[in-house]
Amino acid sequence: MLAAYVFIQLSANDFAKVVAGLRAIPAVKQAHVLLGPTDCIAYVECPSQEALRETIMAIRAVHGIVNTDTRYVYT
Repeated sequence: MLAAYVFIQLSANDFAKVVAGLRAIPAVKQAHVLLGPTDCIAYVECPSQEALRETIMAIRAVHGIVNTDTRYVYT
């Protein structure tokens, strides 16, 4: 199982809709709005590199997301 944190920059003012869109993605286990230079963070778990790539592409497709920065979790 691969895990990653995805730091997200938003353009939308309706953060609740963006977070709801993120949480609707099956591999997204948690998503939270933050205060600071990063607007939102998502924690994802995927069974493979391909599934992780597809999840990141699904995250980027959520309306209101401008940019993502993915950090793998090494356990």
